[in-house]
Amino acid sequence: MATETDENAVLPGYAGTRGLNFWEADADLRDEAEARLSCGGPSIPALREFGGLVGGRLGGLIEAAHKTGKLPRLGTAELGGARVPAIEYCPEQLEARRLLARAMYGRPGLSLHERMTLAVLSNYAGEGGITCPLAMTEGLIGLLETRGTPAQKAWLPKLRSDDPDWALTGGQFVTERQGGSNVSANETVAVPDGDAWRLTGTKWFCSNPGELWVTTAKVEGTPHVGLFLVARRLADGRPNGHRILRKKEIGGTRGKATVEVEYEGARAELIGRAREGLVLLVDEILSVSRLHVAGAALGFASRALLEAETFAAWRVAYGRAIKDMPSVAARLKRMRLTRRGMLRAFYAGVDAVAAGAPEAEALVPLLKVEVSKRATFLIREAQLLVGGHGILDDFSPLNRLADDAIVNEIWEGTHPILCGHAAKALRRPRVLDAFLKLRRASPYAGEIRARIEASRRWSDDEKNLKDEDLVGQAYELAAEL
Repeated sequence: MATETDENAVLPGYAGTRGLNFWEADADLRDEAEARLSCGGPSIPALREFGGLVGGRLGGLIEAAHKTGKLPRLGTAELGGARVPAIEYCPEQLEARRLLARAMYGRPGLSLHERMTLAVLSNYAGEGGITCPLAMTEGLIGLLETRGTPAQKAWLPKLRSDDPDWALTGGQFVTERQGGSNVSANETVAVPDGDAWRLTGTKWFCSNPGELWVTTAKVEGTPHVGLFLVARRLADGRPNGHRILRKKEIGGTRGKATVEVEYEGARAELIGRAREGLVLLVDEILSVSRLHVAGAALGFASRALLEAETFAAWRVAYGRAIKDMPSVAARLKRMRLTRRGMLRAFYAGVDAVAAGAPEAEALVPLLKVEVSKRATFLIREAQLLVGGHGILDDFSPLNRLADDAIVNEIWEGTHPILCGHAAKALRRPRVLDAFLKLRRASPYAGEIRARIEASRRWSDDEKNLKDEDLVGQAYELAAEL
C-alpha cells in the first residue's frame, strides 16, 4: 500500500519535473534571456548549470527543508555570553542559501539581466526560504553601493558572502502595526547618540532576520522618517538593543522566518539624509524588491506550467494522453500564452530598470501587481488540470507554489497601493511619454493618454475626493494599462 511519502507509487512510472534542467526545459525563457545576454561569454553556460542545480540539488534541499520538523523556529542562541531569542534553520535551508548566494555573487560583475534570470530560475523551486532573503540582500547591497558611507560599504563583502552565517542575510524591518504600508505612520523613534542613533519601537513584519537590517524610524522632533542600518550584534558580539518577540505563522513562504522585533535603544547608522528616508526606501529598496517579486511570480508560474504540461503528456485517460483532449489542449495553450506575456513584460521591465529609463517608474509597480496576480491564476489552473494529485504535497510542488504565490502578491504593497504608485508616476509627462512608446502599436494608446490626462485632474481636485475614491480610480487605471 502506498504511504503518504510514497505517493508516486500510485502512478507508477511518473517522475514529474524533479531532476529536470529548468533552463534547458524552458525554450521561451531562453529566448527572452539570450536575446539580452552575450552568448559568447560565460552567462549562458552558467545559467544552464544553475538550471540543473535548481532542478536537482537545490530543489531537493528546498523540499527537504519544508518537511515536518524542518521549518525555521524561534529558539535561543548564545550571543555575547547570553542566551537570546534567535531563529534556528535546518541544515538543508542553510545549504540552499549558500548555493544561491554562490550563484549570485560567485561571479563578480553580473548584469541586472543575468541576476534577474538567475532569480527567476531559482523560483522554479518556489520561494523556498531563499528568494525573499535574496531580494532583501540585493536591495541592501544596492542601497549601500549608492548611498552608503565608506564605513557602511565595508559590510558589502559579507553581504555577498556564502559563509553560512552571512549567506543572504540582509533584512528589511519597516512595517509597523498601526501603519502597514503607510510607512509615514511609523512610531519607532530615532534619537541621536554621538555619531550614531538609538532606535526605540516595535516592527511588526520583519522579513529575514539575519545579521544586517535596513529599517525606518521617525527622527525625534521632526516629521521625517529616516532610513537606518542596524546590525544584529555589536562589535563585541553582544545583542544590539533588540528582542525578537515572536515568529509569525504565515500560510506560505515558510522556509524563511518573519518575526516581530522590539528595538530597545538599538544602535543604528543613518543612511543618506534624515528627510529623504521614504524616497530612499522606495527608490533604492522597494523598487528592487518589487522587481524580485515579479521575477519570483514568473518562476512560480513557469514551474506550474511545466508541471501541467509534463503531467498532461504522461497521463492517459479514456485511451489517450489528456494533452490531446481539446479542453486540456485549449487550457494549456491559454496558460502558455499568459506565461509568455508575463515573460515579455518582465524582461521589458528589467530592460527599463537596467537603462535607467523613465518608464521603469510605472513599469515596476505594474509588473509586481499584474505578474504576481497572473502567477496565482496559472498555478491554480495547473492544480485543476493535474486533478486530485495537484493538491497533494508529496506529489508535486504545486501546493507549496500556490501558498507562496498568494503571499508574494501581498509583499511590498498590496495591489491598490502599487496601482496608485504607477498612476502617480504616469502623471509625469516624461514617464507617460516613455511608457506609451512601449505600447505605440496598441490601439489603446490614445485611450490610455486620455485616462492619464483625466487622472491629472484627479490630482488637481484631490481635496474634493475621498482617499478611497483616488485609490479606486488608480486601481482601475492601472488594470487597464
